[in-house]
Amino acid sequence: MKRTSKKKARIGDIVEISTPTGLAYVQYTHDGGSSGELVRVFPGLYVNRPADFAALARQKELYFVFYIMNYALRVGLAEIISNQPVPEWAKPYPTMRHAVALDDFGRVVCWRIISAANPLTVEELIRAPRFTELTLEQTRLSIYEIWPHAAMVKNLARGWIPERAEELHLKDKAELAEKRKNQAVADESSYQGMRHFLYFSKRRNAQEAGEQLHNRGFSVEVGKNSDGEQWALVATKDAPKTGEEMDELREEMEGLAAQFGGDYDGWEAPLDSLGSGGSEQREKTN
Repeated sequence: MKRTSKKKARIGDIVEISTPTGLAYVQYTHDGGSSGELVRVFPGLYVNRPADFAALARQKELYFVFYIMNYALRVGLAEIISNQPVPEWAKPYPTMRHAVALDDFGRVVCWRIISAANPLTVEELIRAPRFTELTLEQTRLSIYEIWPHAAMVKNLARGWIPERAEELHLKDKAELAEKRKNQAVADESSYQGMRHFLYFSKRRNAQEAGEQLHNRGFSVEVGKNSDGEQWALVATKDAPKTGEEMDELREEMEGLAAQFGGDYDGWEAPLDSLGSGGSEQREKTN
């Protein structure tokens, strides 16, 4: 079916949202002004579009939430597929809870209880009562949040309900932290500066030379070379910016290797780090 050309929904419109785990349905119940459109979310995900939307509309909603629905409709991310009367119990603005403060772990430590009819102005937030502990009934209240389409799809697909809000929030927080950690490791492992190769007959000498280079900002690795007869020191750092600086660095590496009874065997670096195209360049001293 071709998507509707409507750009703005009417109260009572039932909107279909495609998620990775099935088709979901919400009904537009109130104009939220700057908060978007207030919708009630129906239970269940469907493989195929239901045949009886009147029956669907009579179901008790899982929760209410503000959704940037008109934008989603306008760009074709969602589709109006029916208009049904809003049930009497869903016509008044619902009472919702809104997070006031979080602890260091991302858990909510204080809530406000407010009407969805009230915008989140400073005056309203000051006036609204606060709760550090919620009753069982209060944990079932819809949460005053504004969801863009991507958040709506994600939460519909994973069965988000107000009672699971904190659990899923902490899960998202942990996954984000792990993603950032993995990205940092990947960025670090993909770094390829100029690598300098020094060889020593004794491990201790390689380590002492490596300590000096480490103190100068080089990343240092020490290990047996391929023939197992010498200790290799690989020192990595950004390439010098000028040829004169490169000459000075080469002399310093040669002097350091000689100081500890070793040899400097040159450098290796990606060509782009030297201001050229290509992949890699190597210069040996002998």
